[in-house]
Amino acid sequence: MVHSALHEGNHIRPLSLYSATRAETVALPTNEKVNNMKQANWKLNTNKVRVWAENQPPSDNLQAVMLSLTLGDSANTDELRSTYWTAIRSIGSTMDGFPSARRGRESTLTEEQEIVLATVEQKVIDAFAEIPTDYHDLLLSVIVPHGRTGGVYANMDELVAYYKKSAHNYMMQSIKEGRFDGVAVNKAGIPQITPRPTKADLEVSEEE
Repeated sequence: MVHSALHEGNHIRPLSLYSATRAETVALPTNEKVNNMKQANWKLNTNKVRVWAENQPPSDNLQAVMLSLTLGDSANTDELRSTYWTAIRSIGSTMDGFPSARRGRESTLTEEQEIVLATVEQKVIDAFAEIPTDYHDLLLSVIVPHGRTGGVYANMDELVAYYKKSAHNYMMQSIKEGRFDGVAVNKAGIPQITPRPTKADLEVSEEE
């Protein structure tokens, strides 16, 4: 089960009235219009924020994000949820790695699958974060964009974003091909995906 930063064991300090007021003042720009947010969209978008928040260092901004999540969870109207989501996006935009809202077509994933994929993608980001900065230049000099894209990654953020996207695409393709149910992970959080068959496996299968 994925636990949010609101759950037991987090290290977020209680939000003071001062920091809450300050965050709300910064986070609610009057010139930004957000479409009213349905409860299903609120859950999908905020689940990703909760996963991201678990690995963030304590700060006033993080506390303000978590407070907005709590208030939004209790909101009774789409308009109120939109207001809190605007606050979350505004504060989160100043923080490293804040997840973007899902855009485009309606997701084909269940809420549980959304959480699992978001958690795995965050683990990919965390894995790269463990690499000492002394090695960044080396990696950026020899790990380059695939195919005809050409050039190099401008920084580690670009490189990590590519591998996060690759992990997402692989999991989605695995779900589509029936090699992953989008939910099964082991105790270490590693998704239980059946690998694609190798060329040799396919050739043997054709001969049979």
